[in-house]
Amino acid sequence: MIPAFAPPRQEPSLYPVLFDRTPRYHELEPCGAVARTSVLRWFEQARRAVERRAFGEQRPFVRPPLAAERVEVLGPLPSHGDYQVGVGVSAINGSSFSCTYGLFVAGDCVALGDSVSVHSRDGMPAELPPDVRDRLAAMDSTRIPVRVVDRDPARLVRDAYPFGVDVRARFGDLDPGRTVGNVALAGWYLDVLAELHVDVLGHELHGPVGCTVDGLAPRSLSVDHLTDVAYPGSYRVGVAVVCLDDTSVHYACGLFDGAHCLGLAEAIGARTVAATRERAAIDLGPRFEALRLRP
Repeated sequence: MIPAFAPPRQEPSLYPVLFDRTPRYHELEPCGAVARTSVLRWFEQARRAVERRAFGEQRPFVRPPLAAERVEVLGPLPSHGDYQVGVGVSAINGSSFSCTYGLFVAGDCVALGDSVSVHSRDGMPAELPPDVRDRLAAMDSTRIPVRVVDRDPARLVRDAYPFGVDVRARFGDLDPGRTVGNVALAGWYLDVLAELHVDVLGHELHGPVGCTVDGLAPRSLSVDHLTDVAYPGSYRVGVAVVCLDDTSVHYACGLFDGAHCLGLAEAIGARTVAATRERAAIDLGPRFEALRLRP
């Protein structure tokens, strides 16, 4: 079971690097809130700024550009208002470093995140140069508790996932490294979770579809990039339920090229569709039980 997340007190001053952002129309979800992929993109842009400060403009290409990333939505993400994105370095290891992020609107922290980047040369992990380590250390930031997930080896097996959707890489998904980008991959997982929610809701899905499904969108998404994802290519995203509690459903996701696992993700969302004037709340727990990860 994934432990409960208890974020520490957050404020913009805890982050050494701050950026201002105003949401654009294309960065919004169907119901008007800032999309989770937009938050991840803002965090990625902030991370690139940290890398430029640490490595300079001629930074060696990193493979993978990102080993892992996470976003945790703590509150509403309104379309109006001016946002601040905070970023800093939370850990420095031999060949990798971690960044931590905070997203603020009107001084309130509405999302947190973290990421792990791997420095490499010739496609292999390489020791961070001493001068780079010093510049990274100068951007020391607050640390966020990290979810420790005990992954079942079945997660690497395509047939362990009872629900799946085929996805095709688009040219627009590519990043400057000529592989499918981190935000695009996170979007694949979120899109397939939405497909699962449409399937689970079935005949009870009525009214504005985007808003109904948006109510089940995960508040937390963690992604591990195991290897590059190439274009062109067709892939399979599998989803399974690993845990249900009184209010939440915990998902496991896998990205596959044939039988080969390219990436993993975990997500947490609501198990209940909120009540409206037209209907009572719908507890989807029993339906999610049928989607348990296969041994």
